[in-house]
Amino acid sequence: MRARLFLLDLKATDSLKMTLKWMFQQHSDPKHTSKWATSWFQADVIKWPVQSPDLNLIENLWSDIKNAVFDAKPKNAEELWNVIQSAWVGISVRRCQMLVDSMPHRCKAVIRNKGCITKY
Repeated sequence: MRARLFLLDLKATDSLKMTLKWMFQQHSDPKHTSKWATSWFQADVIKWPVQSPDLNLIENLWSDIKNAVFDAKPKNAEELWNVIQSAWVGISVRRCQMLVDSMPHRCKAVIRNKGCITKY
């Protein structure tokens, strides 16, 4: 079921008419490696270990959006979409710069913890 929902998410990107060559990064989560999802990908997929330290800064921004949705408690799909769009547009350049600036600390923490979980 989760694989089919993931595929619906992927298919939603078809309408974006992306003209550049895209590369997707994903770990080996079953919904990412399902036959439905792998049949959709026509772009290159970067192989990523399952239990790798998460240094992908977009995860922090996804968390910001999830928190906005939780706080707003939308009652229908339209409200949900509006909350998501508003949260995305509300992400400041300063927030992104802070995340980028944190990378040296994140990398040091991963090395210090020998690849295990960090506070990031």
